Amino acid sequence: MSSLLAHVAAGLTLYFCRKGQLPRLHVSMALPVLLAIAPDFDYFGIWFFHLRYEQRFTHSLLFCLMTSCVAYYLVRRMGWQFSDMPGFRILLLAACSHLVLDMLVGRALPLLWPFVAVEFSLPLVLLPGASHTGLISYAFWRNLIIEACLLLPMLASMVMLVRRLPVRTYIPEILLVLTMWSGLAFAGGKLAAL
Repeated sequence: MSSLLAHVAAGLTLYFCRKGQLPRLHVSMALPVLLAIAPDFDYFGIWFFHLRYEQRFTHSLLFCLMTSCVAYYLVRRMGWQFSDMPGFRILLLAACSHLVLDMLVGRALPLLWPFVAVEFSLPLVLLPGASHTGLISYAFWRNLIIEACLLLPMLASMVMLVRRLPVRTYIPEILLVLTMWSGLAFAGGKLAAL
């Protein structure tokens, strides 16, 4: 699975990709972020109640659709009329972003559960998986840095493209990212050997 950082970043990216005025920091940012991490809520059952699941149904498109519908309904029902509140499409994309990120680390997921019992996976692994070895582990930080260096520039580019922000104003940041990517490409063989 991808790290919590990746899922939070995906939810925030979708929040900032909305049409209209550039969104400000607001409580409504929490909703896409919560939906982006919602498929991992089944870990509470695993950790606290020692439940074991055949297939993690929370990693299905149906679960993403249901949680997005419930969140959208509750927001409208409660009467929260924030101007920055994301629409249903953003909420659904935030929930589905979790599945995409988990598939990018090579996980097979029951996307079409309960209709089809087959787990789907991508043939190419682009991101390292989250290391469950602890916060002081070398593998944890290595994977987190690699994931951040690969994902954050792509997510920032997505916001820039959707919002039609001028690229020339971000030249220093782009050069910094290119430097990080070249460092990762150069050290890639050494990191894999460790």
